[in-house]
Amino acid sequence: MQVAFHDRAREIFFSTCNAFENAIANLSRRTDEYRFQQLKQQYAKTMEQELQTSASDILGKHKDEKQSHEIDQLLNQLIKDYLHRFVQKVNAW
Repeated sequence: MQVAFHDRAREIFFSTCNAFENAIANLSRRTDEYRFQQLKQQYAKTMEQELQTSASDILGKHKDEKQSHEIDQLLNQLIKDYLHRFVQKVNAW
């Protein structure tokens, strides 16, 4: 389940990063910082929703397994990790 989540999460992560990069291509952080922050929040929220949906799908397919609660906690932590990476990457631009 963890591998399946990482596979999907990586796709979501890179897709979101590329879309964000395209969205800010014509922004200057010096003059458009407010818009930059708005876009960052928007893309982070969308990414979080997509990751949550992915995690729910995976958990739904494996709901009868004994460790589903532990896996749920793990996936929630992984979602936070991916979001943190996204914010770190974005702040470096």
